Amino acid sequence: MTWTFDHLAFNTADGQALQDAFGALLGLTPGRRPPFPFPGRWLYQDRQALVHVIEQPALDEAALSHIAFRTDEDAAVVLKRVQGSGLPYQLAQVPEDGIWQIFVQMPGGLVLELDAKTGIL
Repeated sequence: MTWTFDHLAFNTADGQALQDAFGALLGLTPGRRPPFPFPGRWLYQDRQALVHVIEQPALDEAALSHIAFRTDEDAAVVLKRVQGSGLPYQLAQVPEDGIWQIFVQMPGGLVLELDAKTGIL
């Protein structure tokens, strides 16, 4: 199974400040974001959204939410592997895009988002 880095996601109360900082330092620009049921923004380098910003007004400072990787493997194969690991996980699907997201709780609190395009069900 081959994995490619996809993005970092941050939780923050001030999405604009984080957007401005990534823009000034790395030249990232805001772009298309699927209609998730929570506020946020995606910051791009060329066609890749490298940073996802999740806006949560109650936070005092920005924090890493998760690190995402993508694969061309079938989502059912990835899910079976995650289930075999015994690690806790949650499933979601990107609105309109149909990409399956498997959020895996790693030891020590890190969350990995594993993305696969083909269906689980």
